[in-house]
Amino acid sequence: MLLLSLLLLASDLVSARGAIGKRSVVSSPSPFQAASSLTPSSHVLSLTSQKSAKGYNARSAAHLLHHRSSPGNVPISTHSTGLLSLIEGEEFATNITFGTQTFEVIVDTGSSDTWLAESGFQCVNITNAAPLSEADCYFGPTFDVDETFSQIPGENFNITYGDGEFLTGIMGYENVTLAGIEVRQEVALVNYAAWEGDSTTSGLVGLAYPSLTSAYNGTNPSNDTVQEVYSPIFKTMYTQNLTAPLFSLAILRDVSGPSGYLALGGTPPVDFVEDFTSTPILITTITGYPKTYGFYTIKVDSIELGKSSLAGGTYIVDSGTTLNYVPTPVANAINRAFSPPAVYNEDEGANVVDCKAKAPTLGIKIAGTVFYINPLDMILLAGTDAKGNDICISGVVDGGNDPSEDVYILGDVFQKNVVSVFDIGATEMKFAAREYYPSNDPY
Repeated sequence: MLLLSLLLLASDLVSARGAIGKRSVVSSPSPFQAASSLTPSSHVLSLTSQKSAKGYNARSAAHLLHHRSSPGNVPISTHSTGLLSLIEGEEFATNITFGTQTFEVIVDTGSSDTWLAESGFQCVNITNAAPLSEADCYFGPTFDVDETFSQIPGENFNITYGDGEFLTGIMGYENVTLAGIEVRQEVALVNYAAWEGDSTTSGLVGLAYPSLTSAYNGTNPSNDTVQEVYSPIFKTMYTQNLTAPLFSLAILRDVSGPSGYLALGGTPPVDFVEDFTSTPILITTITGYPKTYGFYTIKVDSIELGKSSLAGGTYIVDSGTTLNYVPTPVANAINRAFSPPAVYNEDEGANVVDCKAKAPTLGIKIAGTVFYINPLDMILLAGTDAKGNDICISGVVDGGNDPSEDVYILGDVFQKNVVSVFDIGATEMKFAAREYYPSNDPY
């Protein structure tokens, strides 16, 4: 991943990883095309390495209910794995083991494939697929295929993410360990990549439903038409009775270092208000996707801005996206409410805001409960300018104004304020509020 200093984005919506971390809502297979028009899409260009991370605790912890007992019907997990904050807290990764080799991978609830970059892969330009050096894709260590991997003949991997990055490769089975649970799992090895990495992660673990998997019949990605749906890693685990059919995330707002947990089968080892609000997971109705469970889609009652209630709607809960994507009038109202206001810059594709601005009071109302967003999460450090001054952007971005086509997302800006339980067995999302907790977020 190119390090951040100045946000220069290629489309109308802020959605690239790096400044805002959009790598989740996948499009149809198209390794030589840009992002799907169904999803927010852009990419980061011309970024330098100067950062500003002051590393102090911006807030002290308020009163916390200590996490000692099972909250309601959600058990405490015995299989948790830590999250690592990358790119100023805009991306979160965890350890995964393929065979005997361990890697950092992005944790993504907005896609379903688990994959690693294979040693010797071809890196290409995201815009025109021109060949680049491996280093230009900014992966961490790559996977050396060993005897435990077994390729599936007649299948290939082919995915395009919402920010335009695309990958192709082979499908196969490998012994995979995540959070202490080992399974024989169908995975992808990437041998052709247009990727804007972070120099740490080597791939991704997708935790959404099987309908979003990206294996296809045949060996030529240019001819892919028949999807070969398979069991994602977490489904493999719970169908083998290795864990309960739910997982949870506690994403912290630290801009570097250890920053929360992914917990399989229960809740993570963090403090939170043990009072869950539940809401059904909805069948995906986005044009071009199967009418079945795919994304973790929920109904939002309303967006609470100060004393005003703004329109709600259908949102995807996505750990692979940093910002919250909301309808155009909602985004405009929220960004006007900063003091001084956040101002949209067409060249940069973001609502730029004074790093010391006062953020508005913002809450997301779900199933009758309002979950407030900490002001620290409303202003994101996006790097520095040529003079070394910090550049900040709003945590809320325009997701479009057509609910039948546009995708609205509750990203990490929201999820840093809750424990999110993805209860596949009950077909429900459950949320419990986090109290203020210490972090090294400078704003």
